[in-house]
Amino acid sequence: MYIAVGIVGIIVVVGTFRDVVSTVVTTQRDRRWSAARRYFAITWRWYAHMARRIDDPKRRERFLVPYGPVSLVGLLAVWVGLLVFGWGLVWWGLQRHMEGIHSLDSATYFSGVTFLTIGYGDIVAEGGGSRILAVVEGLMGILTTALVIGLLPTLFGAYMRREAMLLTLDDLHDQVTPLGYLQRYTDGGNLGPLYAEFRSWDDWCADVYDSHSAYPVLLWFRSRQWGRSWSVGLGIVLECASYILAIIDQPNHHEAQSLYRRAIMLLDTVRGHEHVKLPEPPEIPRERVEQQFRAVYDLLAGYGHPVRPFDEALEREHTLRADYVPVLYGLSEALLAPIEFRPNVRPIPVSFEPSTPSGGAA
Repeated sequence: MYIAVGIVGIIVVVGTFRDVVSTVVTTQRDRRWSAARRYFAITWRWYAHMARRIDDPKRRERFLVPYGPVSLVGLLAVWVGLLVFGWGLVWWGLQRHMEGIHSLDSATYFSGVTFLTIGYGDIVAEGGGSRILAVVEGLMGILTTALVIGLLPTLFGAYMRREAMLLTLDDLHDQVTPLGYLQRYTDGGNLGPLYAEFRSWDDWCADVYDSHSAYPVLLWFRSRQWGRSWSVGLGIVLECASYILAIIDQPNHHEAQSLYRRAIMLLDTVRGHEHVKLPEPPEIPRERVEQQFRAVYDLLAGYGHPVRPFDEALEREHTLRADYVPVLYGLSEALLAPIEFRPNVRPIPVSFEPSTPSGGAA
């Protein structure tokens, strides 16, 4: 029986430490059991259920913001708890070689003080093999804590870079929309400023893809400001790129194409990993999509750009939207992110409308 208990303990220890290493060091995902995946699935389900009971959007957002950072502390506690318990089973299986271990409680106690390198000395390992195992457990405890603590600067650095770009997303209105964004960066029909924006967001997508595919826990780090979800911000810029690709009839839109490809790569990664289960998106009335598209079509055509026939351009837009809209809606629903983007900045206290001459014509 003691041998069987020891083998179970070894399985728990090896499986848990493998999960620590794959999550923090190698950042590789596989289909095997993962304590981290189970932890986030259970805790987010409970936390989101509590958040849905809060009616006020701003209060709900304040409630949701701490989940990401605090969940890291909880994940470390889960890993430590599993490792201490697993080593406790190992020591219980080796109780004949240990002085003072007579039950699972005493074995878990010895495992805890050894893992945390406390070492009171009331229970002592006897024999060379037991002492070597005690050193291995102490080293594992130091490594586990050090790996998680060392991960924090990487996570918060990636989070700050993601949020800093969102601070620049503004169309000079209270709520940013794809049409407003296009109007701001194509004022007068010049697409140069819009393409410069696309290049910046292309770099942003590459950075977010790299960090969020390596560390999916960043999905739970949300903006500290209400109405500023990174997924919604990406959706606004991505929709602008899809409008350019669908409407303007000329061969080269390298900036729009590159942004679209990078954004879809990012969304495919979010769709693929198991930390977030994406629900089915709501059915958006086709008439609403056509109405919004008509406004953008008329704007670009009015600037004198060569445009495709409306029906052809609309069909291209539907094809492009099918690639990203379901993921963005599903992600917003899964993360309880509102489908809107607000810059949350104070308006400029002077008007920029043309001044009316005070006198009449001479």
